[in-house]
Amino acid sequence: MTVYSNSNQMLGAIGENLTCVMLMAHGWPTANVNQSINNFKGIDLFCQKGVDSEQVIGIQVKTSAKSSFLLGFSCEEAADRDFLERHITGPWVFVHITSLVPLDVDYYVVPREALIDMLYCSHQWYLYQWDRPATPSLRQSVAAIKVCWLRGDDGKSRKSQIPFVNPYPGDIFRQPDSWDKIW
Repeated sequence: MTVYSNSNQMLGAIGENLTCVMLMAHGWPTANVNQSINNFKGIDLFCQKGVDSEQVIGIQVKTSAKSSFLLGFSCEEAADRDFLERHITGPWVFVHITSLVPLDVDYYVVPREALIDMLYCSHQWYLYQWDRPATPSLRQSVAAIKVCWLRGDDGKSRKSQIPFVNPYPGDIFRQPDSWDKIW
C-alpha cells in the first residue's frame, strides 16, 4: 500500500477528477464545480443523467489515503439528524486511494439517505455510547467516516463495551452497479 506524500488539496483534486472520469464513462456529463469556484460549499461535481436529460445532481467527493475520511463538519453536527438533512444535499462518492503509482483506487458511492443514516448512527455511537463523556472538545472535533464502515463492517473498539452496528452491512457501496445509486 504505497501512497506518496501529496497534500490533502492534491489528493482531493485527484479524487474529484477520477470521479468525473467514472461518471462520464457511464454516459453522464459531469462538471467539476471547484475548477471555477474555490470550494463550492457541499458540492464538488454537477452530473447530468445523460446528454439529453434535464436531470442534474450535485455530488460531494471525499478523498483519502488513510483509514477514514474527514467530513468537513463536527462530530456534534454529524450526530444531529436535522443538521445532516439540511447540509447533505445529494450523494457522496468516497475515493480511497491505496496507491498512486501504480494507481489503485476504491470508490464508495453512497446515496444521500444512506449517508445520513450512517453518519448519524456512527456519531451517536461515537459520542454517546462509549464509556467516556462526550466532552466539548470531542463534540467539536472533526467528524469522520471509516473505510471499514463503508465496506459494511461493524465498529469494534477496545474503549467501548457497545460496538457500532453498521446500518448498512455488506459491501454494497463498492459494487460495480453502485454508480447507478447516484440517481
